[in-house]
Amino acid sequence: MFQDVKFDCDSENSLPGGALRRALPAIDSGGQHSQVYQAPRNDLEEVLAGIWADVLKAERVGVHDNFFELGGHSLLATQIASRVQKQLQLNVPLRAMFECSTVGELAEYVQGLQGSVLDDDKVDRLSDLMAELEGL
Repeated sequence: MFQDVKFDCDSENSLPGGALRRALPAIDSGGQHSQVYQAPRNDLEEVLAGIWADVLKAERVGVHDNFFELGGHSLLATQIASRVQKQLQLNVPLRAMFECSTVGELAEYVQGLQGSVLDDDKVDRLSDLMAELEGL
């Protein structure tokens, strides 16, 4: 069912041939940060915020600023994951960028990865346990 729709077209919204100009909504450049800026609280957050600011071409990135609200998308997430991996020598999956959309959340994720890294002591302990199991 179609209903009659009436509207006034002023001259600033119409083109010379009579067609209507489709205007995009105005961009609110002040609304990039969804939260009040909070500076990084530790070295890890400082590194991550620096990477995000560089990739997103932002002046600064706070701990609670949302990656996607700052203009982030999948290609930039790939760049960030790659830079994080290079700087921290830690394999951060791309999926983490979509699950952790703030610097603070990503820092918690990375800390969890750092805690699960197998050092020589852990490897030796696992080898001993495996030897005990084989002996049973």
